[in-house]
Amino acid sequence: MSELNPSPTPTGGTPPRSSGRVVSRLGESAKITAILAIMFFAIWFVKNKLQAQDVTVEKLKLAISNIPWYHFAIAISLTILNYLVLTGYDWIAVRHLKKKLPMSKIMAGAVVGYACGNVFGWLLGGNAVRYRLYSSWGFSLLEIIAFVSILSITFWLGLFLLAGIAFIVLPIRLPEKTLEMLQLSPTTWGYIFLSCVVGYLLSCLIVRKPIRFRDFEVALPPFKLSLMQLCVSAGDFFLASTVLFSLMPPDIIGPGQDQINFSTVLIAYITAQIGAVISHVPGGYGILEGVLLGFLPHAVSAEVFAAVILFRIVYYFLPVIVAGLIFLYNEHRIGKRPPDMLHGQ
Repeated sequence: MSELNPSPTPTGGTPPRSSGRVVSRLGESAKITAILAIMFFAIWFVKNKLQAQDVTVEKLKLAISNIPWYHFAIAISLTILNYLVLTGYDWIAVRHLKKKLPMSKIMAGAVVGYACGNVFGWLLGGNAVRYRLYSSWGFSLLEIIAFVSILSITFWLGLFLLAGIAFIVLPIRLPEKTLEMLQLSPTTWGYIFLSCVVGYLLSCLIVRKPIRFRDFEVALPPFKLSLMQLCVSAGDFFLASTVLFSLMPPDIIGPGQDQINFSTVLIAYITAQIGAVISHVPGGYGILEGVLLGFLPHAVSAEVFAAVILFRIVYYFLPVIVAGLIFLYNEHRIGKRPPDMLHGQ
């Protein structure tokens, strides 16, 4: 970036900073500060919520001990299946960009990208490691930006589809305060979400020419590929919610008013994901816990919080260990390549 002040720099002095660069840095600092403020507020809210419900360490230990061992086995198995489904996100993006990449690398990119994104957030983890991986596999900066954009669209499609179906069809039991915060009825929200999905599918079916925004051009995926986007993303949210649901003690699951059913957990998880993405809070720390404690019955707050702790271990931290090993292996392979092959396949 060229300097705004072209005057020569005195010997031994420091070059003048560009005002644009300073504004950019201030903007980034403000963004990070806002994100951290939201995260700490969410954690503070969860802490107060747990204190109000008299949730103690002893109650958390008891709740964890009440979970049968096979629930952990189910959760781990579903997590492995979920990460295989997550590969579909990257496969769709690679296919849409008409790039050639071995399936092993697509799976590696998906596991590393999503595991790091879940734990460290997309701004600090997911996008950074994904850029490192895909740039080493021959993707340009613009292709990676387009790649991440396709992933984002796929993410929101499945979220809207499942939320729409859940609000319209499934039996969801939410506290009265939560229902008041929605402003509109759950059924109305369901139709809004499904209308967005239908609108996107119709656009993919009808609009075949690239859409231009000034100097930026976007081409919608073919209709069949957009249907795959729906299936992959919906499968992702369904499996992740099932992992969380399976880590709850059996005695709090059921049709009773003070018990928890799967559809309510599904909506709570989807809402938490929306909050985490919009706020950019790394890993959704405090967001996931706060939403679940607000959406689910207060009588089982200890069991719900224990389930979230186990969910973070099984679904977030165990996969990120595997992702770290994959990333280090890729870095090792990059280090062994000749300089003229660093951007090759």
